[in-house]
Amino acid sequence: MTPHRTDRDLAEVIPLFGRRGSRTTTADLADDVEPAVESPVERVTPHGIEPATPDADEELAALTASKPIAQLRSLLVWLGTSRPITGTGVPRPGSVRELAKAVGVELDGRASRSRSMLEIPGLMTLWDAAKAAGLIELTSTTAVPGPHAHQFAHSLASSLAAHRTALSHVIGRHFFSEDPLRPSPAVDVVAGQIVLAAMTSTPRTRLPAVGPVGAGDLYEHIAALILRGMLEQFIADGWLVCDGKYTVPQPFRPAVLDAMKSLPYYETDDTSR
Repeated sequence: MTPHRTDRDLAEVIPLFGRRGSRTTTADLADDVEPAVESPVERVTPHGIEPATPDADEELAALTASKPIAQLRSLLVWLGTSRPITGTGVPRPGSVRELAKAVGVELDGRASRSRSMLEIPGLMTLWDAAKAAGLIELTSTTAVPGPHAHQFAHSLASSLAAHRTALSHVIGRHFFSEDPLRPSPAVDVVAGQIVLAAMTSTPRTRLPAVGPVGAGDLYEHIAALILRGMLEQFIADGWLVCDGKYTVPQPFRPAVLDAMKSLPYYETDDTSR
């Protein structure tokens, strides 16, 4: 009898079936995934969306309540006054498990065997976001609180920009994955299109559940699993909601748009028109 396959098992099959990585535009990449999501993907660019300016207090409250921001506050608690780092600017291997536990990042088998935090995307995303937002600074041997650490840790009004930068960095990393198990950038592009549509008057309807592989295209099945998993992660992080349709709440839109505008394929698309 063939054993039941989990989503992780299926994802590990991807490299055996090759990569559809030769496509370069968002339209071409979306074509790869459309069969998996059962309907056409409308093309939207972040530069065509003009969000209303949210109330500063409401934006800060929303950002503060999101999971990635809570994780970054926990990172600052773990950091304390300083932590030793390696020559590559990350915590020493002996403290990685402690940091992962502090910020609530589960280490899978591959991450547990890693010799450097550089090989653990979930932790590196938070670490790099903390640097980008001025929450931590690095010397040659230690990481110390950055210029915005105190205001951020206490959710002061003056930390709004740091909150926005931090969340934007975390969001952007989801769409620029270097995970070797990703079949191609296609899933990232389609997820981005759904998120962008979630800030327009024509949001995307909730994707259907992914059924068993059956006799269908394995590549499309894998793509659908990864795509749905990404959207569920965004919802768990608190900046995407779905009540029948996917929506980015107004207070999160500046941070989300900043993230989307930073993606290289939108820069390429817009400058080549």
